[in-house]
Amino acid sequence: MRHQLGFLLLVLFSFIHPNKASAYASKPPESVDVLIIGAGLSGLSSSFFLKEKDLSYHILELTPRVGGRVRTVRYRIDPTNPSEELAVDAGMEEYWESNPAVEILKKLKLKTTSDIAASSIVLDGKLQVLGKEENSADFRKRIFSKSELVAYQRFEKALIEQLHAIEHLKQQKILTPKAKELIAISFSKWVEGFKLSKKVSDWIRISLECEIGTSWDAISALDGIAEMHIFPGIGEKSYRVIGGNEKFISSLVDAIGENNISLNKSVARVVRKANGESWVYFEDMVTSQSTFIKAKAVISTVPLFKLFEIQFEPTLSSLKRDAVDSQSQGDYFKIHVFVNKEAEKFWTQKGESTLPILSDSELGVIYDGSLLQEKSKMKILSLLVSGSYASTFSYLNYDSIRETVKKHFDSLWPGFSKNITGMEMFRLHPKAIAAWPVGRSRFDEQSAEIRRPENGVYIAGDFTESSHSDGAFISAKRAVNQITEDLKGKE
Repeated sequence: MRHQLGFLLLVLFSFIHPNKASAYASKPPESVDVLIIGAGLSGLSSSFFLKEKDLSYHILELTPRVGGRVRTVRYRIDPTNPSEELAVDAGMEEYWESNPAVEILKKLKLKTTSDIAASSIVLDGKLQVLGKEENSADFRKRIFSKSELVAYQRFEKALIEQLHAIEHLKQQKILTPKAKELIAISFSKWVEGFKLSKKVSDWIRISLECEIGTSWDAISALDGIAEMHIFPGIGEKSYRVIGGNEKFISSLVDAIGENNISLNKSVARVVRKANGESWVYFEDMVTSQSTFIKAKAVISTVPLFKLFEIQFEPTLSSLKRDAVDSQSQGDYFKIHVFVNKEAEKFWTQKGESTLPILSDSELGVIYDGSLLQEKSKMKILSLLVSGSYASTFSYLNYDSIRETVKKHFDSLWPGFSKNITGMEMFRLHPKAIAAWPVGRSRFDEQSAEIRRPENGVYIAGDFTESSHSDGAFISAKRAVNQITEDLKGKE
């Protein structure tokens, strides 16, 4: 413990704040076209799309920072050398190619790195290393036997067929009998029907569970299939923002204007008036001053399990409440593990990194957190722990977590823990992402009800669409398009 505390005295760290708090709006406007609750990815991207539609907007954010669950931490390695820093994400890591965020990243001209949606993986207790030039299909061909590969390809063919059916379902917005059957069973039960080997089944399970933040038997088959869209064939590309995701947040803030965001504002009530205006009542968390803003429409991006902490007048439908109450959530927990540069030999084979690794353990997904700082004397591994492991970590004390992490690292790489010089934990992600249990789906009537505007309130946020960050952007675009059409109809 003394060694870890000594390390923390040497390493100075701080969260990156995209802009100084004083630069944000000190006094919100009296009225606006659209009032947005929450300055996470969905709230910021809603503003981005509203600006493109030439509608006025303002964001009320509860906390003293923007970005929601997205944040980056800078660690100063040498207190005497301010330029010697490592920037590591303490939230999400990447964006898949189909994510609308990628298009915004390009519009904002942010620098990114990209890779295929495949990782090294621990199967049957053995690390299967993804080759540098391998795509996902090549990797499976090498690690599976011929009979396993044939069985997997049979599964993949059925998966692709169902993904096409889901695209048709999105357009028709009517659940087919087959879709209802898939909602009624778990994803694990559906996979079981293909009679795959344990190795192939484990590959599917491990690949999916880190994406949904929960167990594959805890979600409906239809939603498991929807989340598997990034894996068929050679795999979908993933993008990471060079320098950390808060560069994305900072660029979004610059694009929409700091003056259009108010921090430390707790929304209490949304009252729809007879004249069609919405009055949004909120309290300043610093001064305890309560006031309101008038708006033609309101976008709520708060997580659904917190939605009804806001008082809506008139109340939102009981169908919305039932839909929220019957939805579940996936958990994440983030850990930054500091190691000396010599530790790099453990995850390097033939001069190439084996990261990221799906560990199927308390280590979660092991990312190279210092990927772009090769000359540093220190390395950082970024652990994205999910599901039941994350839930457990959320309640354990940090000393217990450190010992657990060391034990599992030594199981993966014997002797590795001797190279660990410190750790930082981030309890930022309980109930981090949406999950739809057996009997529910993002495509069912209850989810459609959540997305239906009511009394001038438009509900957005990743929880309304998917288990990925793409839901934040998809929902923002949906809400803005709905508002644009509705306001046009009133002209």
